Amino acid sequence: MNRKEIKEQELSLLAKKRKENPELFVREAQVDDQPFLEKIGITLPIQMQKNLAEGYLKMWPQDFIVEEILKDDTIQEVTAENIITNQEPQPTVYATLVKCGLSTIEAVEEMATFLNADKKKIQFAGIKDKDAVTAQMVSFRDIPIDEIQNISSPYFFLKNVHYGKGVMEVGGLQGNKFTILVRTNNAFDREKFLKNINVIKEEGFFNFFYSQRFGSPRFINWFWGLAILKGNYQQAVMSFLCSQGQRETPYFKNIREEIKAHFGNWQEIETILQRFPIIFHHEINVVKYLKNNPSNFAGALNQIPEQVQLWVFAYGSLLFNRKISEYIAEEKPLPAKIPLILSRDKNDWLFYKEFLEEDGISDVPFEGLKPFSFIQWKKRDVKTKERAQIHSVEFINEGVAISFTLPKACYATTFLSHVFELVSGMPPENLLDDAVDLKKTLGEPDIHKTLERFKEVAYPKTHDVFEKFE
Repeated sequence: MNRKEIKEQELSLLAKKRKENPELFVREAQVDDQPFLEKIGITLPIQMQKNLAEGYLKMWPQDFIVEEILKDDTIQEVTAENIITNQEPQPTVYATLVKCGLSTIEAVEEMATFLNADKKKIQFAGIKDKDAVTAQMVSFRDIPIDEIQNISSPYFFLKNVHYGKGVMEVGGLQGNKFTILVRTNNAFDREKFLKNINVIKEEGFFNFFYSQRFGSPRFINWFWGLAILKGNYQQAVMSFLCSQGQRETPYFKNIREEIKAHFGNWQEIETILQRFPIIFHHEINVVKYLKNNPSNFAGALNQIPEQVQLWVFAYGSLLFNRKISEYIAEEKPLPAKIPLILSRDKNDWLFYKEFLEEDGISDVPFEGLKPFSFIQWKKRDVKTKERAQIHSVEFINEGVAISFTLPKACYATTFLSHVFELVSGMPPENLLDDAVDLKKTLGEPDIHKTLERFKEVAYPKTHDVFEKFE
């Protein structure tokens, strides 16, 4: 079965469970208010908190468009037009990946399965949002071009397939262009919004790592990274499998309680998880390993290397956020840059000494990372403030359409959190849910053909995905 068929099976089962216990599937609006943000280390200045109007994100996937900008300034566009630029055989095949409803990592896994190839042969520069329409360059090494051109999925397509040299590398981009619709209600104050935008134009915005870094809907992956740094691999696995997320539905919280009750009985846990092979894809990989190696928790974590690296990065990101928030709270001048902890320079760790000691780390914990050779150690100083290049802003019936460019590794939601109190999840009733072609609205070429290709997987948050199965 392909991904769409497996997903349909999952939804059918969830629809049945909802019919039996509807209270376990109640959908709510999720507000990124200050108490939520503090859990991921973010504290905005008090005056800024008072001036934020609510803004709803991602009613439709096409409300959030991301287009990668390469180092040579070329933009990977989400339009469906295909231009073959180079057919002289070379060692590498390049293509623009346009996707909807999948993260970059998931799309790469899907393509590797389709091609029957090692996913390491498919490289990309950065991870793009799942709940969005995105475009980015990917490279394929030692895979025939005709096989690549035959890849097909309701969730993504490839265009501009051509030969080239080298491969895409992590971080090998200049930035990203965002085209976003923030949906607002009748109480939205346009003048206050424009005033906030002008302040950001002049002063920049605090360059926090936003919620995506911490693993929606649970937002606790930083804790698993901390456990790994401390060498407590069993704790990392147990929390990964069993800890309830902040924004998980009660149904899935109950499943995690069930897993906790059977912790150590890997066969039973695998049976529990296999009902949802996509939702629990990474959990299943960990548990399958533990069935044959019940005490090797480090080995189990090695089955999901991309995730483990993200967890360790997430802990470093939490410390970075907390440090900026500390400067803000104490009204101290911000350094232009501060280091991340994933560095072999001990001074970069000492910069966070108080936070590390609070978390039970008294020295640079290189030992904890020894079983994970894939984790990249790299000295890196990150700007504490960044600037957005704002291309256009339009007020429409549905809300605010805005186009802007950010440097690589910056979060669009971080920028937007300085002008909105962001809302996601179940949309408030007073918002319009009409589909909007943002590109056309902002005077750019429309993306009608792209949206037509994603019509099977793109629907508004007001849509009841279980309805057709009931």
